[in-house]
Amino acid sequence: MTEPDRAGQGWEQVWQGESEAVANIVAGRLEAEGIAVRIEGNSTPYRSDAFVMGGTWGIVVPVEQAAVARELLRANDEGHNVIEFEPGSALSSNQKATFRFIAVLVLGIAIFIAMAAVWGR
Repeated sequence: MTEPDRAGQGWEQVWQGESEAVANIVAGRLEAEGIAVRIEGNSTPYRSDAFVMGGTWGIVVPVEQAAVARELLRANDEGHNVIEFEPGSALSSNQKATFRFIAVLVLGIAIFIAMAAVWGR
């Protein structure tokens, strides 16, 4: 995801997680290395006393600093939350993998039903 700000500078998402607190800690690591950051996200407004119901938080950095930011995140054990830029695609690689899984699952079920119908004759 790349988006320009008011000054025309492009920002790109490099990290995504479920906690605002963790996003602030990770953003602090990047800022300590001289990388400008913005934190974007939201939490579900409904909370119980024991836990937050959910949310999604992301860190965006200037496009020209995105590669360095991703390397720093991987070096700090945040590789599992790194978001890779995928030009021209509305879906992330994880979303594409989910669709492939569903397609293979549906195909498998269809083959199973067809085989069961043939054997049942």
